Amino acid sequence: MSYGATEIIASALESAAWEMCASLIRTAYSPNVKERADCSTALCDIHGRTLSLATHGPAHLGSTLKLIPALVERFDLAAMQPGDAFFANDPYTVGVTHLNDCTMAAPIFAGSRIVGFAVALAHHSDVGGRVPGSESGDATSIYQEGIRIPPVRLFEGGTLRADILEMFLLNSRTPYFSLGDIHAQRAAVASGIQRVQELYARHGAAVVEQAVDDMLDATECRLRHYIRHHLREGVYRAEDWLDEDGISDRPVKLAVTVTVRDDRVVFDFSDSAGQLGSGKNIPYTHTMATVYYCMKVMTDPGLAVNDGLYRPVEVIAPPGSVVNPRAPAGVSSRNLTSMILADVMIDALGQAAPQRAMAPSGAYQGIILGGWDELRGRFFVDYENFAGGHGASAGADGMDAAQIHTTNTANLPIEVMEMEFPVRVERYEVAADSGGAGRFRGGCGISRELRMLADGITLTVRSARQKFVAQGRDGGLPGAAGAYLLLREGEEQRKLSSTFSELVLRRGDVLRIETPGGGGMGDPTDRPVEDVVRDVREAKISVGRAADLYGVALDESRGDVDEQATRRLRLQPSQRAGTAE
Repeated sequence: MSYGATEIIASALESAAWEMCASLIRTAYSPNVKERADCSTALCDIHGRTLSLATHGPAHLGSTLKLIPALVERFDLAAMQPGDAFFANDPYTVGVTHLNDCTMAAPIFAGSRIVGFAVALAHHSDVGGRVPGSESGDATSIYQEGIRIPPVRLFEGGTLRADILEMFLLNSRTPYFSLGDIHAQRAAVASGIQRVQELYARHGAAVVEQAVDDMLDATECRLRHYIRHHLREGVYRAEDWLDEDGISDRPVKLAVTVTVRDDRVVFDFSDSAGQLGSGKNIPYTHTMATVYYCMKVMTDPGLAVNDGLYRPVEVIAPPGSVVNPRAPAGVSSRNLTSMILADVMIDALGQAAPQRAMAPSGAYQGIILGGWDELRGRFFVDYENFAGGHGASAGADGMDAAQIHTTNTANLPIEVMEMEFPVRVERYEVAADSGGAGRFRGGCGISRELRMLADGITLTVRSARQKFVAQGRDGGLPGAAGAYLLLREGEEQRKLSSTFSELVLRRGDVLRIETPGGGGMGDPTDRPVEDVVRDVREAKISVGRAADLYGVALDESRGDVDEQATRRLRLQPSQRAGTAE
């Protein structure tokens, strides 16, 4: 087959996946999907190989690894018909990241033969469980996290099975959102089916299927080439810590040993902590997704996401560990654990490829508000992850106020939040001095204040980097820690713990969320003076920190550089004291 034909079909498959994702977002009902884009779509063949995957959340990169094998194990391919669609959400059965990630898969027929599956995954706002939003770091088992659904036939020959739908919706606090999102998922898979059928009709089965094999081989070869020529052979180790295990103050060790040999990379997580008694475990396929994300970021970001990406990578994740728990361990708050795990892997890979090294980042601070909405006469769930700051890289500042690593969901617009939920946003700004100082500055976190407009709203939070901050590299300084603060009239400001469920708030209470910054890279006194001045003018660095950490003296009234004082400061031994606060 010609290279051109393979490229045409590969591009068509990728385009089809992204068209599916656009359809899902544009037709969804919940803010979590239509505004935050917490969803993914994919095309797979009947063997379960991923052909293309479009995601706004890299946490979903492993969500197709077990899905199709689980389907064909339970349902006879010969008994499937056009219009069928299957639905599932259990991490231990089909490999999604947690129970909120409800997945629909529909067979694709070319003539009378099934040639693959179209898949649409959406994070549903609530699937039951002990807390609104179904995600809690202090859950002690998956049974507290919501309804578990193995693969079931939700649409049969195009007809919706009302009994299955009712069972699912009765377990949700937000059935009005879930119903709309299910139909959006159905529209997305229909789009994928149409596009693949058009490919088969235009090129024929033999050409398409040979092109698929060639496409996967090409992705594999491209990654192997990069590993061989851009990663230094050797054994590299790194570790970091999750603040606590969700139910006590005990920190959780996350460690990896990366071995680069010829054109393969082995990730060994044997030194990581054992399985936790909380919802902060990472299910195996999410661990795999984090590995694939880090490989793509640290090698060739332009790589296609398909089965060829997976082949040069080996993962050792002992069963019963935090990165590969056994059922019924909780996993709902797995994503923040994976953020720290990604920092660990990027640290190790950065040792193998110093030109792509990056300091650790400031993970999001997640909240879930839930309660009765008097205005709309229904229960509401406001699920939101507030962005921190990226770690600085070997040649650039970290991004400010940006989701990191396996979370890439969009910021929920203030107007949407205030229209949908009984809250008001009273402050939203970049947090000065939160990014770690360095030749390249760590990204800044944010400060946001939310006022409650109703009584009885419950608050559930999960976070990271409130104790173990993002460290700097090569002389760079750490980023600031994150925090939750409660401001209640007549009381002193109260700092809240990093993980808890269902704190009852009052009307008028103000919740302040401060997100952590990324670590800096390189000696701060090597940062160009003009960059420091720009940061001060943009309120990312205070005048005091400019002098103390960067050795740049500024006139506070005008913001002009005092050149003599700056020269003196930069000639003095470093006075840098450590963590930005």
